Amino acid sequence: METHFYSFFKQQKKSLSITEANRYHALNDFHYHVETELIYIIEGEGTLLLGDKLIRVSRDTLILIGKNTPHMFKFDTFTYQDDLMQRGKIPLQVQLLTLHFDPHIWGDAFMKLPENETMSNLFTEAAKGLHIEGGEKKSVSELMSKLLSAPVYEHFSILMNLFNTIALGKEHQFLTETPDADTLNKTDEKRLSKIYIYTLNNFTRAIKLKDVADIVYMCPNAFCRYFKLRTNKSYFEFLIEIRIDYACRLLREKDYSTAVICYNSGFGNLSNFNRHFKALTGKTPLEYRKNPGSSRASFSYAQ
Repeated sequence: METHFYSFFKQQKKSLSITEANRYHALNDFHYHVETELIYIIEGEGTLLLGDKLIRVSRDTLILIGKNTPHMFKFDTFTYQDDLMQRGKIPLQVQLLTLHFDPHIWGDAFMKLPENETMSNLFTEAAKGLHIEGGEKKSVSELMSKLLSAPVYEHFSILMNLFNTIALGKEHQFLTETPDADTLNKTDEKRLSKIYIYTLNNFTRAIKLKDVADIVYMCPNAFCRYFKLRTNKSYFEFLIEIRIDYACRLLREKDYSTAVICYNSGFGNLSNFNRHFKALTGKTPLEYRKNPGSSRASFSYAQ
């Protein structure tokens, strides 16, 4: 659902919200808000859906998300010591530092000052999502921590320093192309949240189109048209991306055979798996295992 922090800002007599927590503020909802969001994943692993982009995130990741940009974080709560047998469940810690700030609170006249042009451009470009790395990440995360405990009269100067550090930095990359200007409505948010959560929870097994269509009370044909219209891809394209994303993770982290990874990722046969893997990454699974860093993928990793 749509979230808006302005009432919180007024009640707390603050122009921002910064929290350190062990869960994401919107839990598993696909949502958007007028505030720019800066999230530092101190500990945790999971998946970010940003618009129609699938992004794997893990500890020590810093991401900036612009206003009215639909997104959803789904953090893993546990992993398995043995992925094949699904035994030896190991809890995964989640620790997040999250800043929400609406630049319009500063006023249009202030944001249009020549001295603020670079920072103003940043807020516009943030709609594409930014993955912040290297020394830039270190500086920004330190400023976020400082903001968490600073007296209110220091907030303005810290925010200016923080966003200008990003705007002038060279160690960040965009996560998506220019997003669709149309904002999702509340019905879309609820439907897509259900679809995404169901898929992320069940992609390792066979998923029938009717099963996923039923959770949003649609017939399969109507569901296919709806999903394509809202995400610019078919549902099965989305499902395959998630499965290949998981297969890439296993190839990087485990020494399982390609056949085992194929079936553990939800594919029914090896030839189908190899075909889709090559189409999405530009490599065979064995080539990816040897050199994962230079793959050409339709999804990405912020790690």
